[in-house]
Amino acid sequence: MKMEKVQIEITSKCNLSCEYCLGKNLNGKFIQSNLVEKLDGFKEYILYGYGEPFLHPNIKEIISSIDGKLTISTNGMVDKNFKEVVELVDKVGISADLDERVRKGLKFSKIVDKLKILDGKGVMQVVVTKDNLSKIRDLAEIAASNGLDFLATNVVAPNESIYKKSVYFECSKRNVELTKELDETFLIEAIKGLSKGKAERYKKLLEKIYGAGYSLNLLSIFDSKDRIELAYKAEKVFEEIEDITKSYGVELIKPEFFGDSKNRECPYKKGMFVRADGLISPCMLFAYTHNEFVNSHKKLVEQYTFADLNRQELDKIFEAFVYFEKLRHDMENFPWCADCPYVRGCWYAEKNIDCYTNEPSCSECLYSCKIARCLM
Repeated sequence: MKMEKVQIEITSKCNLSCEYCLGKNLNGKFIQSNLVEKLDGFKEYILYGYGEPFLHPNIKEIISSIDGKLTISTNGMVDKNFKEVVELVDKVGISADLDERVRKGLKFSKIVDKLKILDGKGVMQVVVTKDNLSKIRDLAEIAASNGLDFLATNVVAPNESIYKKSVYFECSKRNVELTKELDETFLIEAIKGLSKGKAERYKKLLEKIYGAGYSLNLLSIFDSKDRIELAYKAEKVFEEIEDITKSYGVELIKPEFFGDSKNRECPYKKGMFVRADGLISPCMLFAYTHNEFVNSHKKLVEQYTFADLNRQELDKIFEAFVYFEKLRHDMENFPWCADCPYVRGCWYAEKNIDCYTNEPSCSECLYSCKIARCLM
């Protein structure tokens, strides 16, 4: 098996404190240059993780040692080496927000200064929440007018408080569309009818949904009218943003605001994540133990690392990864928990296991259905 891309966490140390970051309170470590040198032969290198790459004292030397397409992501707060690094890489992602209270330590004026240096190599990245949805157009205008592509992602919530600020709905949009004319009276009618062997309308609905390969979480849909309405609103906002980016001739990489269990793909397929300490994980989300809040429930995601760059060569690392890479190659190997009527209160989901016996599981991965987006 040959991997094509690798994401390298240059450091786990960060100079910001973002309220939605899953990697808060990590011990700040810097990757050793000799470990990066071992990562030879990939087509694409993506340099970022839970820390700020430009804090690494040897960032220029590390980048100079890499042979392949190079992308680096930064929060834009470090001036040292910025111009020199921009000349060495193919793309620079620069994460931004107009609200400095959310990204504590951010100074937007410093980002504006750096936009002029990027010279067509830039992508502005923004995390979308209720707090900034009304300001996203302004950010898109700033990015596009400076020749930057615009990448937006929904928030991956570390707790219930942040989850309540999200503007997406995890259930498959097809199911939402098929049931939007229904309300709780339909469910009451179905329950009464089923007890008598009837409920024809409900049975026909299930035949249509299950016949297309979907499951149905009707209770979640009925219980989430406000979230659904907000998701539709966010879609309209991004229709306007698409007009802005087209007018400037730059690319919009937008998130989805509904799930789709039949349209999932792992952005890390044929790729892996290297932590600052050299441990290797299938993706950034599995790199460290952390809490997430998704599908209206809290879950614990345990660290899943399968190799150690300090001790192993690449061929042995690839051998250790064969099983999981085959599994995620087709995301239908994982159920889409959002469409399961039992997801709330499910012991498996709370432990990041699934009813297909996968441990760890990608069954609630927001990146797989593009609700969350990244530079991978």
